[in-house]
Amino acid sequence: MPSLGEINAMDSATAHLVFKRCTIAPAYCDALVSARPYSTIADLNQASDEATSNLDTASLLIAFSGHPRIGERKAHSAWSSAEQSGLSADDAKTLEDLTAANLAYESKFDHVFLICATGKNGAEMLKECNRRINNSPEVEMQEAREQLRLINQIRIKKLLEES
Repeated sequence: MPSLGEINAMDSATAHLVFKRCTIAPAYCDALVSARPYSTIADLNQASDEATSNLDTASLLIAFSGHPRIGERKAHSAWSSAEQSGLSADDAKTLEDLTAANLAYESKFDHVFLICATGKNGAEMLKECNRRINNSPEVEMQEAREQLRLINQIRIKKLLEES
């Protein structure tokens, strides 16, 4: 993947495709494309945080749709698979409970349970899903937005590490 300098030099359409690897919401990608050039990685991270913070509900739902259900065997991307790698050591009961919790969450909030899964095992994610299902829709949208922000930070780092 590209270096920061290459991201700055890309045409807008190509840069949009690069940023889409982090989040599929067009508003997020558009914001990062228009904020170029970036002097430092910290500037890019700040722009990512601001873009995530500024997503409206419709754009958040688009972003969430780009993420697989936690525990789903077929993740949407290699990055999603790696992010959920902590699940591989979990027992069948934990995974079964996580699947049920995911479905209950989706029934209540009409979107996938989004969590920054990096470094977490299934029991931790299950506990968090069970806690968050008690949130109001407004509170949960903000919690999911924060998880998206954390995921985006990790993915920005991956973009630049792959160069």
